[in-house]
Amino acid sequence: MAASAQINKYLNNHYEGMEPEQLILMLFKGALERIRLTREGIEEENIQKRGENLSKAIAIISELNASVDTTMNDESTLFLRGLYTAILEELPKVSMNNDTEILRRTQAYISELKDIWERDVMGKTTGLNKDQPTRPRVIPKKPHPSKNYSSGTGKNAFHSISI
Repeated sequence: MAASAQINKYLNNHYEGMEPEQLILMLFKGALERIRLTREGIEEENIQKRGENLSKAIAIISELNASVDTTMNDESTLFLRGLYTAILEELPKVSMNNDTEILRRTQAYISELKDIWERDVMGKTTGLNKDQPTRPRVIPKKPHPSKNYSSGTGKNAFHSISI
């Protein structure tokens, strides 16, 4: 019991000094790492590795979704919520059919969101010279207004958004 309390105290102290922007960036990086490890688990036919990392990836993306300001209803915020919802509806399917295409798409979306976050929120460059043009920003297609992205199987939502 004492060890558990010490671990919690360490974790609280470790994250306590971090800015919310840093925590979000850490979540993006963690999700990408867990997606990578899930793919490795599939390739190695290691069910435990696949399952543990898929579960952690889902938990991280759920936390990213929960971090979206619910008071904002602008187009980009609504799109982001829809994207996270679609990802969260698709990712569990990986455990049933080892669909690496779902992982590839999820990795592409999360990677792009991480890059945008680093560039636009954190103010980081991605290793480019100031003289070099920045990488063109890939903007996913807008969700179709007649589709419901918050319920159902998620298949239409996930496949209709492309990068």
